[in-house]
Amino acid sequence: MKSSAPEKMPAEFVNDAAFKLKRFLLGPQRTRRTRLYGVGMPKSGTHSLAAMFFKGVRAGHEAGAMELIDKILDRRAGRISEGEMTAWLRARDRELALEVDSASLNFWILNILLREFSDARFVLTLRDCYSSVNSYLNHLLRFPNADLWWLRMRELRLGPQAGDYEAGEEVLKEKNLHSLDAHFANWTAHNTQVLAEVPAARLLVVRTDEIGQRVFEIADFAGLPRRCVCPQRAHEFRNPAKQEIIRQIDRDLLERKVEQHCRPLMARFFPEIKSLDDAKL
Repeated sequence: MKSSAPEKMPAEFVNDAAFKLKRFLLGPQRTRRTRLYGVGMPKSGTHSLAAMFFKGVRAGHEAGAMELIDKILDRRAGRISEGEMTAWLRARDRELALEVDSASLNFWILNILLREFSDARFVLTLRDCYSSVNSYLNHLLRFPNADLWWLRMRELRLGPQAGDYEAGEEVLKEKNLHSLDAHFANWTAHNTQVLAEVPAARLLVVRTDEIGQRVFEIADFAGLPRRCVCPQRAHEFRNPAKQEIIRQIDRDLLERKVEQHCRPLMARFFPEIKSLDDAKL
């Protein structure tokens, strides 16, 4: 005869239920299992990094972006002090109580995050310079009438819209987009600064094209259960109308600008991509 004793519930179900009860009783601020910050560039996979977590993980992408942009710009203009910015960020952290906070905007507050949250870890989602710039150009064309906040951040990243264009990149000028120099210099500056400032033990670099393959490694690095990730959600916010704008630029000019701005990082993280021919746009 089969035993009539009830089957035991899986341990992970019990653990999840216990954690949810603890969070309900104590609140999300006191029951966070981790602080993981995504610090990649726009269109590098920051959205996917937040979306891949579920089952009770408090994850956000560009959370409270407009208010954060205001504070970033206020700090850079000297309208608020470092102490005021720090106090505001700590209050924001308590309010949001995120376990995974993934946003390109985190780059602009990286020094404070490193200093104030010694337990925090960081993921740099890194896309090769060709597909990164092409994707960002597509994004800008898809949202030509972006909110004022994002237009101000675009200028902070790339500089004033008016600039010098070289022969061969007329398509960028015609479409009111920044020059190759602006885009490739930004790609190098962002990624180089993150690599330089975040201690190696607190940083995980993940190529954008490998996010789906490395979801469990990311969860382990964050200190979150593997059952809280969904590999199928590891490529979110695709542009449905992608164009290969970068191929409309003079090829010699394009490759010269990559060599000028991007080659050391490309050789380190994308050694197989020697030219545009090797990139998957």
